[in-house]
Amino acid sequence: MSSALIQYTLPDLLSLCPFDFSKPSPHLLECSAESKAWVTRFNVFDDKHIAIMEKSQSGLLCALAYPYAGREGFRTTCDFVNLLFVLDHLSDDMNSNDAHTACEVFHQVMADPDFKHESLLAKITLDFRQGILRTAKPQFFKHFLSCLRGYTQAVAHEAELREAGEVYDLINFVPLRRENSGVRCCFTFIEYNFGIELPDAVFDDPVFQSVYFAAVDMVCWSNDLFSYNVEQAMGHTSNNIVTVLMQEKDASIQEAADCIGVVFQQLMTRFMKDKSRLPSWGADIDRDVAIYIEGLTRWIGGNVVWSFQCSRYFGTANTIALLSRLVTLYPKDTEDEREQ
Repeated sequence: MSSALIQYTLPDLLSLCPFDFSKPSPHLLECSAESKAWVTRFNVFDDKHIAIMEKSQSGLLCALAYPYAGREGFRTTCDFVNLLFVLDHLSDDMNSNDAHTACEVFHQVMADPDFKHESLLAKITLDFRQGILRTAKPQFFKHFLSCLRGYTQAVAHEAELREAGEVYDLINFVPLRRENSGVRCCFTFIEYNFGIELPDAVFDDPVFQSVYFAAVDMVCWSNDLFSYNVEQAMGHTSNNIVTVLMQEKDASIQEAADCIGVVFQQLMTRFMKDKSRLPSWGADIDRDVAIYIEGLTRWIGGNVVWSFQCSRYFGTANTIALLSRLVTLYPKDTEDEREQ
């Protein structure tokens, strides 16, 4: 006997974004193809994972989040987002010890020019490092490595929690998700693609941090909302805010989705309010801060648009999900069927 369908309605996050949405980068098609070929050349994935990577359309995400990037910067950004995809999917299939090793290799290759390792992950990471250092400004690379350290530590910790079958409560999950999502690493490429270098004094300012982390959380919470259906079908639910809310508040999927909509609106209100009351660091830095925050808005809106335009989360029903916001819960373990 088949079980009854479970459906839930997504909050209308697009309507909560009070800014214009960008046209995607004109470099999308060319650079996406080149970046896919780059990943394939290193043989880090089997055919199944290559197909999943194609379905994710990470190049489209980059095109919507960095529409201002020049061709070289855009290609480099596509490579990095695909590199995050590589580590994320490799670590998903690892035990905690192997995930910790992979994360440490990833960070060490990026941070230490003298570090040597023979793994395929090390080789593709080294190739990326050598390429980006030709154009990276020092302050960007400093911020990049700092965020990368937080990311790799959080991904390794996520593997420990997954192995233990542990789901964090909300107060502990939010800071972990900020890091293991890779969003903060991706935000450093706003500096890279605009060619700006924000001083540490800006990132240390409490009002700027309020704006910055509101943006981080909007991307993380919306991503978890949209990805939940696919993840629960695969049995990967512990690293998702929907699961955390359902467990902590004894909530249904619909109640958790509604809660995410409320929090997203609160975060957007904070983002818009606090960006208007930032202190001044002088005309030149103030201009670069305004540019950076514009980059944050591209990311917030671009991530929501990408979630409905790609087939990663809603498959062939992505247009239906966009128009009706109605999602039907997938049965367990049907990944292969959804990818056909």
